[in-house]
Amino acid sequence: MNAEQTEPIDSQNHRTRVGIERRQKMRTRLIESAFVVFSRMGVDVSVIDDVIAEAGVSRGTFYNYFRTNTELMAAVGETLSDELVGLIEETVGGLDDPVEILATGLRLFLRTASAYPHFADFIWRAGFNLDAAGSLIRTYLPRHIAASMERGSLQVADVFTALEVMMGIMLAAIFGISMRAPADDYPERIVQHILQALGVQRQEALRLTALPLPLPAISLPADSLIARSHQGKAAS
Repeated sequence: MNAEQTEPIDSQNHRTRVGIERRQKMRTRLIESAFVVFSRMGVDVSVIDDVIAEAGVSRGTFYNYFRTNTELMAAVGETLSDELVGLIEETVGGLDDPVEILATGLRLFLRTASAYPHFADFIWRAGFNLDAAGSLIRTYLPRHIAASMERGSLQVADVFTALEVMMGIMLAAIFGISMRAPADDYPERIVQHILQALGVQRQEALRLTALPLPLPAISLPADSLIARSHQGKAAS
């Protein structure tokens, strides 16, 4: 009797899991198709019809996931940011000092944006979606900011004020990268000013931004969206 009661519940749970996985795969397919189209056509045009064609789905399927061009662009931007933030966290997350993690991670983000200018161009237009509960920016940065505040390294009212100041300056810097070819030490200068804006003394900010980087820029897997966008841009 117990087996008879358990079996339909297990079957229902399996169907639910399969449904969630299929939905996630379709969302990923649409996001990847959208970025291919954005890379080819630019980020200032409506691409919904082109994404539908690229993904090979019906209009109804597309609108089950995204309602507007702006919503689609925000999803692509979040995916790109998460991709890079995840790789950076793997690189610097093991450092002992949380403010060193922040300084090094921000430098790597900007240096990678400089190495992939099409990524930079997209990110400053899409922005950072700080409201997305599952975004890796919301997962990692508040944790490192809070730990830095506890150590007295940052002097700021609260974690989310610090996050907003940090992301605002970073977005402006990414705009600068996308508009011109900045000096090689541009990431260090930007991160120095971010740290000072958050209460780090100038000499300490200079020290933190002069620390050796584990990598000059994050090495991206060949199948990553950022790397694929760069390849597509180079070929066009």
